[in-house]
Amino acid sequence: MSAKAGKDGRARDRAISKAREAALEQAIATIQLPTDPAAIAQVLGRAEAWTAAYRVLEVVEAAGSIEVRVEAEIDIPRLRKRIAGTGAAGTSPTGFRFDELVAKGCGSIDEATMTEPLRAYGIVADDGDASLSLTITCKDRGAVTHTHVRAAAVEIVATTEGAVELEARVATQGFAEDIDSATRVALDRGIGELADELAVEARGDLELRIEQPWPAARVGTLERSLREAVIGVDAVELAGIAADGSAILRVDGRVEAKQLARSLQDLSFPGLRLVGLRIDGAHALRVRMQ
Repeated sequence: MSAKAGKDGRARDRAISKAREAALEQAIATIQLPTDPAAIAQVLGRAEAWTAAYRVLEVVEAAGSIEVRVEAEIDIPRLRKRIAGTGAAGTSPTGFRFDELVAKGCGSIDEATMTEPLRAYGIVADDGDASLSLTITCKDRGAVTHTHVRAAAVEIVATTEGAVELEARVATQGFAEDIDSATRVALDRGIGELADELAVEARGDLELRIEQPWPAARVGTLERSLREAVIGVDAVELAGIAADGSAILRVDGRVEAKQLARSLQDLSFPGLRLVGLRIDGAHALRVRMQ
């Protein structure tokens, strides 16, 4: 890229800036997906940030102008995500339509008591592609020995029909001075556990299980890379540690398992590499790191 020559070296700086911007434009042109023009304009407005790592290959001054050729390192996965249009990622399920509640031995329990918490968790939605039915069984376990409290046991069975067909079952207990309060405690716990069981299918969350995750810095590196570079990933959080020692990451956003697998294979990770990747289902991946 060229600029008019000047005595104080500012022309050379201007030519370098133009060359860096041209390199960024070329990188954008190689991205084959729907893009957001406003995002592209914002990226080009900060070309110096996107081309911070560069080196000057050649400087030629002739006929009153300076021509500069540069080589710039540009984070293509991160750039791809930054300029992607709204249609570039997959779409997530929107939850389940609530269909039916059957309660046995639970006293007075209405539909809103169960559906409103599930709606808040993103499990129940009016426009879902599948329906959700709940069967709740409550039992009085009697007084707890050597205490002044009673125990209640609750089992919740959730079944879905339509675009998604599954059955989830959770069992919880609650303790309180009277059986009604103990039952409410057990129901609250059960709803929370059921929401976790249904989240993957209802909200489209992905679980990424990392074998050999230690040291913890590996997990942090993978989290940052997913957030910054993978289109459709809105958030990544450590959800827990499995019994086999693998770290479980919860991936939120508009991304499908196969798409995430392809993105992981294309990414590079400072100080580590992926040596294995397996898709365990529509909403689960397993990777091995070293």
